[in-house]
Amino acid sequence: MTNAMKIIEMLRIIDNRAKFMGIKLTMMKNLLEKYNDNKELLKEVLKLTEGTRLHELILEAYPPLEELEKELREEEYELKIASEEEREIVGKEERIEFCTFDGPVSLIAYAKEYLRKYYLGNNTKRIFYDIGKDYAIRLGINNYENMINFMKEEFGETSIEKSEPLAIIVRNNKECKNCRAPEPVCYLTAGFIAGCLENMVNRKYIVDVVEKKCQAVGDPYCLFITKKSIRLGWILEKMSIKLSFDNNVILMIILLSKFQC
Repeated sequence: MTNAMKIIEMLRIIDNRAKFMGIKLTMMKNLLEKYNDNKELLKEVLKLTEGTRLHELILEAYPPLEELEKELREEEYELKIASEEEREIVGKEERIEFCTFDGPVSLIAYAKEYLRKYYLGNNTKRIFYDIGKDYAIRLGINNYENMINFMKEEFGETSIEKSEPLAIIVRNNKECKNCRAPEPVCYLTAGFIAGCLENMVNRKYIVDVVEKKCQAVGDPYCLFITKKSIRLGWILEKMSIKLSFDNNVILMIILLSKFQC
């Protein structure tokens, strides 16, 4: 048992056995006065009894402890401030810049990096990809000409390099212009292309678009490669199959859903 705990135990004995308040306070005062020169010990007693009836009795019995109580509050406040400042410093260290800017960037590039840094973290890629895809689907762009013309306005100079697999090049893409990153960052562009292509096949296929080259990593242009897989719901619709399948039919559908076109 520590010295502070021994003192508290003696104070509790006094509190329990002394019937009259005057005698109780006097006995507590006499005990605490013995440790008047040991401020740290008395502070420990105050800390350990904080929030209890005994704590109130101690302050009433020996008023000089009120000054120590005030010092304790000030110390706790300083520790709290120091802890918050330390957490803030650690937080800033953890928010390492993923994408840096070499010059003026588009609003979308800045907003994306800001959200990655403070809110989205590793979810940034998927969220911006889904935003681009949903936007394209809602616009209803369903042919290459409209897609390329729209992308020239909103993203950058766009062209189709080859058809199998479909490869799309975007030069001076606003999403990554003047950006520097360790890996491709044009998630919005990739999602937008995927949404347009799904519109073109009447949503019969799930289209996935991957950025293979990006100006943000030092490539001369951004290159997007597409692939599509047949949509399970479309198979069921065309086959007019009810939910009472046997195991062989279920297996066939699962295999078909993984078929890459």
